[in-house]
This record gives sequence, structure tokens and C-alpha cells, in this order.
Amino acid sequence: MPLWKPQSNEPVGQNEHLGRRLFDEPSLAGAQDQKPIARLILRHFEEKRDQQVSLDRLGRTSVEKAVVRYLRPRADRAGTRFRPPKAFNGWAVLSARKFGSPPAPPAYALTVIASPESGTDLDENIYHAHISAPPNMDYYSMALHLRELFETQGMIERVAEQGAPPQPGNRFLSLASRFREWLIKRRKR
Repeated sequence: MPLWKPQSNEPVGQNEHLGRRLFDEPSLAGAQDQKPIARLILRHFEEKRDQQVSLDRLGRTSVEKAVVRYLRPRADRAGTRFRPPKAFNGWAVLSARKFGSPPAPPAYALTVIASPESGTDLDENIYHAHISAPPNMDYYSMALHLRELFETQGMIERVAEQGAPPQPGNRFLSLASRFREWLIKRRKR
């Protein structure tokens, strides 16, 4: 299948899958036996530069491998710009429809806007999109809201380390999803 290239004026479709980049986050200094955190880290969703939260358009109806191959070097390069540099681990993925129809009344409906970035080589990203925070919402509240959306209704698209064999991806993070998977496995016995 050829690489999907959205036109610069093409709006984000309701079925499109959008991802927020996940990078390594530091853990407690000196603690060698820390258990991994079972949730997404809030820092993945904090955006202090402005009121816009950056996303990547990962596919029209699902995560498309060709689009991931295009975005991977750009995400790896973005990780080198942190001080200290961070390794890119994948995306927290959610369909565009879920941003506009949050699950509970106190949640905010958000609009995803296509905003391709032009530049040279790895600075160009034709799959870039963003969400603008509501005017009365600070960056911390927005990060909490996004983490809740991605955890309860999204999935994780992991990427293999450079040169490592690919690992299975698309694991749902919500407790309900993990419980459902456990029940299905148990029924098969």
C-alpha cells in the first residue's frame, strides 16, 4: 500500500488515529529496583511552550506502518533535543473522534487541527497536528485531561529500539481492557 500523504489543507478525519510521542522519563536517582509505572506519565502530556499540544497523524483508520516508518526518524531526532537527551519509545494513540466526544461530562471536547510542519529533511512533518487547550485551562489541567483520555480510551504503539527485533504493540492501558484480556485468556483454558 502506498504511503498516505494528507494534503496541507486536508482536515483531520474522525477515524484518523493520532499519537502523542512518548519519551523516556527519569526515575528516582539511586533506586535500582523500581517497578515500572502502570500508567502513562503525566509529563508526556505537559506542554508549557504554548496552549497547543502536538500530535502526529498516524493513519486514516488505524496506525499505518508506512507512516510510522516516516515519523520514526523525526521522533528519534526530537528526543536528542532534550537536555539530557531522551529515547523515543512510541506513541499514545487515540482516534480523532474520541477527542471530540469525551466519556464524562466534566471532560472537555477538543478539536484536532492539522498543522503540517515544513522544513528540510527531518524537520518536515506532513503528519503534524495539534490540539488547542480551552482558554480557561492551564497546562497542568490539560495534561491531566489528555492522560485520562489516552489511558481510558487509547492504546500504546510501541517502537522497537534501533536494531532490536520488533515487539508486539497496541496494548491497551486501561484496567478494564487488561481485565477483559485476562478473562478471554482464562476462558480459552
